[in-house]
Amino acid sequence: MAEKLKLVAPVDGQCVDLAQVPDDTFSAKVLGDGVAFVYDGNTVYAPAAGEITLVAETNHAVAIHTTGGLDLLLHVGLDTVNLGGKGLEMLVKMGQQVKVGTPLIRIDRAFMKKQGVNLITPMVLTNGDEVNFTVTGVGSSVKQGQTTVVEYEATEEAAAPAAATVDTGSKYQKLCETIIENVGGKSNVISVTHCVTRLRFKLQDESKANTQVLTNTKGVIQVIQTGGQYQVVIGPQVDEVYKVLMEIGGFSAVDPGDVDQKKDDNGEKQGIVSRFLVMMTGIFQPLLSMLMAGGMIKALLVLLTTVMGVVDTDSGTYTILYSMGDALFYFFPVAIGWSAARKFGLKEIYGIVLGGVLVYPDLVAITSGEALYTVFAGTIFESEVYTTFLGIPVIFPAVGYTSSVIPIIVIVWVASLLFKWLNKSLPAMLRSFFTPFLTLLITAPVGLLVIGPICMLLQGFLTGFMSFIVNLNAGIAGLIIGTFWSLLVMCGLHMPVIIMCNLNIATYGYDIIHPLFFTGAIASVGACIGVLIRTKDAEERSQIIPSAISSFFGINEPTLYAVLFPRKMLMYGTFLSAGIGSMICGFCGSKLYSFGASGILGLPCYINPEGIDFGFIALCIAMVVSFVLAMICGLIFGGKKDSDGLNIDMSL
Repeated sequence: MAEKLKLVAPVDGQCVDLAQVPDDTFSAKVLGDGVAFVYDGNTVYAPAAGEITLVAETNHAVAIHTTGGLDLLLHVGLDTVNLGGKGLEMLVKMGQQVKVGTPLIRIDRAFMKKQGVNLITPMVLTNGDEVNFTVTGVGSSVKQGQTTVVEYEATEEAAAPAAATVDTGSKYQKLCETIIENVGGKSNVISVTHCVTRLRFKLQDESKANTQVLTNTKGVIQVIQTGGQYQVVIGPQVDEVYKVLMEIGGFSAVDPGDVDQKKDDNGEKQGIVSRFLVMMTGIFQPLLSMLMAGGMIKALLVLLTTVMGVVDTDSGTYTILYSMGDALFYFFPVAIGWSAARKFGLKEIYGIVLGGVLVYPDLVAITSGEALYTVFAGTIFESEVYTTFLGIPVIFPAVGYTSSVIPIIVIVWVASLLFKWLNKSLPAMLRSFFTPFLTLLITAPVGLLVIGPICMLLQGFLTGFMSFIVNLNAGIAGLIIGTFWSLLVMCGLHMPVIIMCNLNIATYGYDIIHPLFFTGAIASVGACIGVLIRTKDAEERSQIIPSAISSFFGINEPTLYAVLFPRKMLMYGTFLSAGIGSMICGFCGSKLYSFGASGILGLPCYINPEGIDFGFIALCIAMVVSFVLAMICGLIFGGKKDSDGLNIDMSL
């Protein structure tokens, strides 16, 4: 007679029937029989000894192959895959041996309550048809590690290693080909992700999918259409199927839960500002660690050259260190193109190549020659034309597109739309060649002829507007320019203003515009300090400290993308704090007399050659005011990131 084995409760609470789980996959026992638990604890524990055979990337589910041969799946909550791992901490790893009571998953109850998540936790016996078992705990209060909820007898077949039941190779290839064909073909797939049991498709047109055929396909347990997703339930082996599917289909991986950027974590529609910030943060997340590293190297260079004087700016040491610190900033369009492509569901290589076009050396060098002619002469949009494309004038910025942000994001977005349309419209036999060929051939010229010049026209408008308001009232100009300066830097629209400042110094011996955005970096330092005091999270602190140091030396991008963007209220408060400081500078007549170091180390550049005047004193006061106000904002608004969903890395 086979040995009698048992599964004990993984939590303290109530054991309920699977039919009470408000998810058809569980209540209809699509994945197998079992039980579910309603509980108040913060940790889910192993109900039996065995080996961890599956760990969800999004931390919401884990599978165990017990020593008695039973395969079981523990799934924490409903739709928790959409949280992308937030609020859940996985405590075990693949292949790890566990015993009864080993902690598996830790839950952030406060976060889950805020998100409105139902934490009912099913425990499913995925190979229950191979085992004689009895459910004993339904309807009773249970104690973790003590109360028996399932009794079973292992058979020889069930006791075999779980890995022996996993199929690979040609079987999955045929299954994946069938799935792709019956979801409407490759061109009908916008994106595909997976969880611990399901393939989750976002389709162009769900009516093209043949649900009946898929439902009857061997290897497919069920098809579910919900929440704008077309879900094909495979079972615990979905990870292997997904890998083959991605290879056959040539699909680009997307982040879990990143299917609908118009909705927040609660499924509610976001405003345009929130959507923009979420998009930008998502694009910059994979770049932030290198942004901070580059900013720190630039800050180090300032110390070594300006403060300590131990490195000569003409030396090879300086050149190599500067290239290390500036490489990402210089080639921003390439890096952002790669990340934007991931965000928009386009193959990354397209974004890399399109970004490379914008910073291609021969194009960058075009403006060093003589202009062919001038367009929009006599207006704020006046631009010199250095080359043409098919007879059409190419308006290329004098400083090129290096370090720019917005042009490449728009270009990649257009490319993603064109790519998807071509994949949908072209015959299958032509797609592999003509889709990339036409995407590059059309998008790159459109970027250089239309998208880039539109950004330049916007620069011209902003430059003219700044000149107008500065002449009208320098104090009001300071409030406006200081508040929005960081956004101009982010969009790559600030360079014409910097050039204007240079021209003013050359013409008049001083400039009154530059002091109007001097306090931006100082306010960012204050915001970082406030968040640093407020947060206790070690990972958060490790990101904030280098950001603050970079801003101290005038390199503000790491703080902008890592600290401010993920916290909207803090961002607004910091921008306004900078604007108030800039307003003080404008009303008091602060001036820049020479260009030097950025950030606080550049303060001496604002001293009148004839001696310290009221304008310089006002600048120092403005700096303190911006710092203090932003730090207060950091203390008030610098807690968790918005929806806890914009963290730096880079299911069911």
